Amino acid sequence: MHHRTTAAAHAPALTARPTSARTRTGLPSVTAAPIGLPPIGTWWTLLDRGLQREILANPTAPLRPFAVRRVFEICGMNADTATAQSVRLGANERAYIAGWAHAVDWT
Repeated sequence: MHHRTTAAAHAPALTARPTSARTRTGLPSVTAAPIGLPPIGTWWTLLDRGLQREILANPTAPLRPFAVRRVFEICGMNADTATAQSVRLGANERAYIAGWAHAVDWT
């Protein structure tokens, strides 16, 4: 004998509120706030030389709020949405800058 089953019988139980910023699909939820900077490849070469020198002098230091706002402006984003928290370059961003400095023989 073959029994008919419904989709609801096989669906996972839903909770009233997600426990993390990820949805059931594994993607970040729409309400999650953006953190950090846009991709470095979109703004580094357009950044003012003075700010580039400042970042190259100490790439592990937090970026000044002015530098973060400038990055947002370069990328065409609203500078008012720039995070007020300190922003540091990640390992991949520091590697990008190191490769760029080596390629252009930055002095």
